[in-house]
Amino acid sequence: MNVELTTIGERGQTVIPKSIRDSMPAPKGTMFSMVVIDKDTIVMKRFDKKKLLAEFKDLRSSIQGKFSEHDIVDEIKSARKA
Repeated sequence: MNVELTTIGERGQTVIPKSIRDSMPAPKGTMFSMVVIDKDTIVMKRFDKKKLLAEFKDLRSSIQGKFSEHDIVDEIKSARKA
């Protein structure tokens, strides 16, 4: 495991060191999701837009035809009340 140091710039930006970017790989434009675990820990995960879209398409096809538009609207209304 590579351990590298980086700093936060004036505008809150940080640079992922090249050795880490190369080992992933994470070319320019790669998106990451970030989660704050506690005041000293942030976890970053490469965000794969194509994979996420595929998961949503699979989810949609697995439920398609199982619920009517009325069922969905009722469920939304119920969730908003809660």
